[in-house]
Amino acid sequence: MNMNKRMIFWTLIFLVFYLPNCKIFSQEHTLNTESEKNRSAGSPKINSEKISAQDLLNSPLNGDWLMYHGDYSAKRFSPLRQIDSGNVQELVPKWTYQINNGKSNLRSSPVVFKGIMYVTGSDEVHALDAATGTWLWIWKARNEKIDRINRGVAVYGDKIFFSTSDCYLVALNRFSGNLVWSKQYAQPSQGYYSTMAPLVVNGRVILGISNQNTGSRGFVAAFSSSTGKELWRFWATPEGVRGAPTWMTGSYDPGLDVLYWAVGNLKIDSKIEPKITAVYDNSVVALGPKNGKLIWATRLGDNMPYDWWDANEPLVLADLKMGRTMKKVVLQAHRNGMFFLINRVNGELLLSKPYVEKINWSRNDTCPSMWGATNWMSPSFSSTEELFYVMVYEGCMNQPNRFHVKAIEPRSGKIVWDYPTEGSNLAASGVLTTAGGLVFSGEGSGRIIALDAKSGKRVWVFVAEKTMFSSPMTFISQGRQFVSVVAGTDVLTFGLRNDGKGF
Repeated sequence: MNMNKRMIFWTLIFLVFYLPNCKIFSQEHTLNTESEKNRSAGSPKINSEKISAQDLLNSPLNGDWLMYHGDYSAKRFSPLRQIDSGNVQELVPKWTYQINNGKSNLRSSPVVFKGIMYVTGSDEVHALDAATGTWLWIWKARNEKIDRINRGVAVYGDKIFFSTSDCYLVALNRFSGNLVWSKQYAQPSQGYYSTMAPLVVNGRVILGISNQNTGSRGFVAAFSSSTGKELWRFWATPEGVRGAPTWMTGSYDPGLDVLYWAVGNLKIDSKIEPKITAVYDNSVVALGPKNGKLIWATRLGDNMPYDWWDANEPLVLADLKMGRTMKKVVLQAHRNGMFFLINRVNGELLLSKPYVEKINWSRNDTCPSMWGATNWMSPSFSSTEELFYVMVYEGCMNQPNRFHVKAIEPRSGKIVWDYPTEGSNLAASGVLTTAGGLVFSGEGSGRIIALDAKSGKRVWVFVAEKTMFSSPMTFISQGRQFVSVVAGTDVLTFGLRNDGKGF
């Protein structure tokens, strides 16, 4: 691909994905302080119990889903088994809720606590009855209609934490949806914006940043959950070095008390002198959550085409028996087509192996394609199968490409099974696994699917006719297991036909 074609491609990417995030960046706007309440909703009343640090540690063991990845390890695995490979054919729609007046294809992954779901649209948060989809309150950052990307909220105590696209971290009262405090942590005029769901660790609200490929310095920052005061900021590059965004929600090991974060690429035209240090582009960094100090950093490659050296793919934490010892590891399917296994105690790279059929990092016959082998789509690690599942974009530049769901044995990197999805290759869902032996995901065809976790055989399909960019999740409400996915502009929620209630 010559320079002119590359310029046209990246211009189109900017217009489609980034320009919508720039509409209000030229001026300050006051945030709304009050939410809109559904006065006629009646029950349920939002449980007055505060969400504790222990609740977060237990997620999703108790049937709640309290953070973007489901748990601190980002496994996106649920121990729930009411829905399993034996009865999944009885899974039917229970309710649908539309967000944002049908304006955009949303990215949100819902959070559920004690029967209340919190799900996001473009700069807005919705509280719903998780069993029925009845809305309880809606908080909108501002009154004008907008069309941007957001992946979800964090919860702790009596608050909901949310980042607006123009980089305001806000705390909302969980019961009323009213604004408690707000903190602007980056300036849009410098090219910053936000799409990510925050992460709460021991009372600290932690988030990273996007930079629209402008080259603004990436960082990870922590704020007090009670006041919004900034507690620390880790810079991914020193001053004068441009790029290294940190826009994917990180992971946390409570036993080691270590935070893990992925760091993206430098601005393409950046030139780094050899003497410059503390540059952590295309790296996994381990940070102290109390102070943001670097513990270790592992670089995952240099000088690859396009933005393949962008490591902003989820970091999954697992404990694996390797030989005679248990290893604490980080699993990542990288955009460049390599599966990485990293020792999360010291950052040692234990395994790097391709998970796509062909890799060619030269500018000729480039593989994987310009989109990369995967991206924001959440992978999953099944604690029962001990397999790593990921949505993969298989193919090379200027050739037919197709999304696949692949199961990877993490110790060896071996592909255990490969399910080719059907339909368009312009959108892809993340992956959810459950103790019921199921893998939930979506297809470009607009279908939501369940696969057998052992074999990869499709065991259930629902024709949603919606574009899916988000990740499925599952929860318990009123004693029943539900599966929800944000598809197109809707929250689609499914349960068993014979659960005794509803459809």
